[in-house]
Amino acid sequence: MIQSFLKPMLPTLSEELPLGENWLYEVKYDGFRCALYWDDTSILMTSRNGHHLHAIFPEVPLFLKPLEDNVKHLFPLLVDGELCILENPYKASFEEIQKRGRLKQSEKIAHAAKLFPSSFCAFDLLAVEGNYINQLSFLKRKEKLKNVLHLLNRNVNDILPASQINYIPCTVDKAEIEKTVKNYKSEGIVAKDVSNKWSPGIRTNKWIKVKNLKVHTFILLGYDTENGFFHVGVLKDSSLVFVGLFSHGISPKEKEALIQIVKQNQSGRSGSLILIEPSICIELSYLELYKNQLRQPRFLKFRLDADWEECTWESLLKNN
Repeated sequence: MIQSFLKPMLPTLSEELPLGENWLYEVKYDGFRCALYWDDTSILMTSRNGHHLHAIFPEVPLFLKPLEDNVKHLFPLLVDGELCILENPYKASFEEIQKRGRLKQSEKIAHAAKLFPSSFCAFDLLAVEGNYINQLSFLKRKEKLKNVLHLLNRNVNDILPASQINYIPCTVDKAEIEKTVKNYKSEGIVAKDVSNKWSPGIRTNKWIKVKNLKVHTFILLGYDTENGFFHVGVLKDSSLVFVGLFSHGISPKEKEALIQIVKQNQSGRSGSLILIEPSICIELSYLELYKNQLRQPRFLKFRLDADWEECTWESLLKNN
């Protein structure tokens, strides 16, 4: 008998997608990594850390249960995927899935499930008919997964935000998926080796993820001597507003030079934070704005050519 949960295999982060005929590409969704186990008695959904999700997102098992007769000859099933709240066919809402994940009371969960229903976005099949198939090639697993979704009356050619289960397709067309991800503001792309075998609990270079990062110029606001983070902001309604902090991406030499500039030009302190008058502009990459703050900001370069007064909230929103 198969287990209801395997620790997920994880992709390796890269700045560029691999090329070659042995690579296929999938849209990466921003949600909760989820293993879906289905047998004659239950439908269990488990997060990458082993926490049960089916009680928090009951609309998925409630949707699947009436379809049980279509696939019960394949039980037990174990499917790998991402539990999402889809804004469009190629982008999931990080904010809404986070809100849903924090709910505890059944009444609030039921209400949220109607307002912001989740979708299990299936991208891999790990077990069928009670047998693990994770050692089959990725292409063979993908084909078997497609057959399962067909039995559930899902059109595998369309991703429907309103559907509680979706099949995530793969493509050989790198240029086309890059265009799709950019246009729909997806989280990124995962490249997968067609021959790869699924190994639980490892980070593999057979799966490569590239994030769909945005780039913008920000005003340096200060440096925190306690945690080593630089604070950045933009100009909004003639006032400086904080939008995030960063420490990644900057070299030790650049960091030390920037610290000295902040100390030499400090305008005051707020606890461990050394403040500086607006003058220095920094170019950062980031994933998106979440609650008016940057997600995953990373230093790219100094922008000595930029005017800090042009680093505005309006330009940031247009960029997001």
